[in-house]
Amino acid sequence: MKKIISILLLASAACLHAVDDEAELLKGIAKGIRDDHQEVLAPLKDLTSEKAAQLVLDAVQSKRVGGGIKARLTEIVAAWPVTAPGRKTLADWLLKRPSCDDDALLFFASIRLLESRGLFWQLIEQAKGEPAKVKEPERVAMAALGLGQFEDNPEMVVTRIGSLLHADYPHVIRASAAEALGGMRHVKAVEALIPQLKDQAIGRRAACGLYRITGRYFDKEPDKQWADWLAANREKIEFKMHPAADFEEFLKAEALVKPVDEAMIDMESFYGVKVEGNGLLFILDVSGSMTIGSRINKLRAQMSNILLVLPNRPERLRYGILTFSDGVESCFTRGISLNDESSRKKAEKFVDGLQADGGTSMVAALTHAATKVLPDANLDTIYLLSDGSPSDGSDAMVLDTARKIKQRHQCRIHTIAIGEDIPVVGDQRSLMEQVAALTGGTFTRVKDVE
Repeated sequence: MKKIISILLLASAACLHAVDDEAELLKGIAKGIRDDHQEVLAPLKDLTSEKAAQLVLDAVQSKRVGGGIKARLTEIVAAWPVTAPGRKTLADWLLKRPSCDDDALLFFASIRLLESRGLFWQLIEQAKGEPAKVKEPERVAMAALGLGQFEDNPEMVVTRIGSLLHADYPHVIRASAAEALGGMRHVKAVEALIPQLKDQAIGRRAACGLYRITGRYFDKEPDKQWADWLAANREKIEFKMHPAADFEEFLKAEALVKPVDEAMIDMESFYGVKVEGNGLLFILDVSGSMTIGSRINKLRAQMSNILLVLPNRPERLRYGILTFSDGVESCFTRGISLNDESSRKKAEKFVDGLQADGGTSMVAALTHAATKVLPDANLDTIYLLSDGSPSDGSDAMVLDTARKIKQRHQCRIHTIAIGEDIPVVGDQRSLMEQVAALTGGTFTRVKDVE
């Protein structure tokens, strides 16, 4: 009997010691979160308790925690075992708070929590009616992404998500729906994505989604090739369900993405990056360093070329131009304008008057875009050009704002860096490379030409 009691006492002591160790670890992680140190989050991979889940919830809801930390927390929790105690804590929290804030909803849309599917479906159903009048489109988009976490969605769900691709829906919903369908193991997802391949705003997402589902990619006559393939394989599709990141790797391996230095610069490209989309925003660095060589003159010429071809684009196209130096200046009062003659004349005058002077307020420019332009603009593509680092904040602030633009508006950011290569350590990428990678855009480096 004494031996049994001793064993029980030792086991109890071990449990108490483990609890104390976890408490200390969580305390250290909480401090690291406050200090914006992502490396301290690593132990959370194995700490899947109720207390760990509560720490994550507190961080996700906090306005003081940066987007990088929240994104990493989301990745870690998404990898927790389905039986982890912490996942039940998260489920109970969500079921009691279906009207949680956007940061929390985005978190739950990314962690594949089975109990969240009902909430996401309710949000999707609220989008019925006239697409252009959908209330809270960002939350509908998050709900679509949340449902896209589950491969086994029934046909009713897949069909409903497919209907969100209609051109009259806000871009954030259409883009999220295309991404979500790429994660669904169903022929209806394939059928919904094929007609979107030529869409200037979401065509690439549709191609990515089709590759994820089938492992196939057609680039010659994609709509016809896909129609033929579907007719031959409808009843015997071998679902591959690749991660989204595999699509870009596939294109590079097949040499379907050319190095940016080989891109042909033409009248419909911006420093070699093809100008396409239904809603465009050019964010241009006009700081003092843009006086070096012919940088500012080349910028005027590039923008003038774009304005010259706009009459050949549909009138429904919307675009805007922001410049930044010591502050931020907008070509149009509301940030964007329709593609009509009066707007083009105003834009031409704005571009002709570009002068290089002052600092590099990149943080202010992206923040202005995120808070003053994007909420009501229904944009899909940003072209960010700069020849330096931000003078009004840190690289982390730039990345945090870029991440919000991608998450809240599904807007890709193509980045153009002017000047010589910036030395990097190991696999570390430059700031502009990171912004493009983070948002699904293209990174281009342009060397000075005297």
